Amino acid sequence: MLLSNRHRSFSRFGAVGLFIVALSLLFLSAPMASAQSASRALKMNPKAYTGKRAWWLNYQYFPELTIFGQSDDTIPDIKHRYSFFLNGGYAGFNFRRSDAVSEPKFGIGAGFRYSHFVSPNWGFRTGFGFNYSSSSASMGSFRDKFVKIDQEFDVVRYKFNFESVKENYDAYLLDIPVQLLYQWKRFVAGAGLKISMPIVVSYDQLMNSVNTSAYFPQYDTYIDDSWVMGCGNYGNIESDNKFVVAPVICLLSADLEYLIPLKRKYAIGVGAYVDYSISSVIFRKSRLTNNVGDQESMVSTTNEVPIEVVTNSLMSALKNNEADKVVPNIKYLNVGIKVSFNINSYGPPKPKTKPY
Repeated sequence: MLLSNRHRSFSRFGAVGLFIVALSLLFLSAPMASAQSASRALKMNPKAYTGKRAWWLNYQYFPELTIFGQSDDTIPDIKHRYSFFLNGGYAGFNFRRSDAVSEPKFGIGAGFRYSHFVSPNWGFRTGFGFNYSSSSASMGSFRDKFVKIDQEFDVVRYKFNFESVKENYDAYLLDIPVQLLYQWKRFVAGAGLKISMPIVVSYDQLMNSVNTSAYFPQYDTYIDDSWVMGCGNYGNIESDNKFVVAPVICLLSADLEYLIPLKRKYAIGVGAYVDYSISSVIFRKSRLTNNVGDQESMVSTTNEVPIEVVTNSLMSALKNNEADKVVPNIKYLNVGIKVSFNINSYGPPKPKTKPY
């Protein structure tokens, strides 16, 4: 009888012990799960895991870092991004016609961008940037004519021709973009418009074998060799100038960037971009006067004595005998790579959907 009671007592003690052991294992499983998550994060990056208090800062770049008791919908969304960037590539003015061609050379720039996200994936961006671009242009033989009144109020019909002309352009521009953004994982794509305001646009020019002649209809006199009248063979004429009137350039703008995280809220961005003007650009070396032909012809003369031969740029000259632009369709192109330093700002953590 005594042995039987001892047996029942031992059985009850064993059952209670097994229950205590099972309950202990259940409570210990939570830290083990958290430790395993931390272990996975540490294998990815030894500096990644910073504990429960900072888990939401790291989740943006380490989705594998899950903490026991938290569901995915508690992860805070990115709200703001502040970016400083450098860019460089192939940039400049571009036009084509049968006897004239231009070539963008290179461009560099720097600036600041602000991005605001209205959802985890969608947002918009603006900012500003300073860009420098260099380009060149050339044209073969060209001839034209213009009419002017000299100091004695006589009508003079000038004709000219040259063998070739070469020009180099330097442009300093202030850019203001407005773009729609889409972010997917570490990729960020933007597309929109960019307003480019010229600060200084200058050029240098080399015109080869310039020949100028004049005809006075009231005297029926033709002059082809008179330096006082600005007529004769001038060989090479070199000049440099800047455009007084330079329009605001409206560009279509797009870029794609890949973000490389640095610790918590910082990231390095590497990507490509392209900007291209929507409409043709019009430049003028001088402001318009009453005598348009005298100001806008490829070659013109002064009203002083002796008369000086002056030249105009391909991008602003008119063909006076046809009253149209020498280069009718001028576009601006900027394409290259961009490197940025980004500072990310997140919203508050979302409400928890299940407790710890």
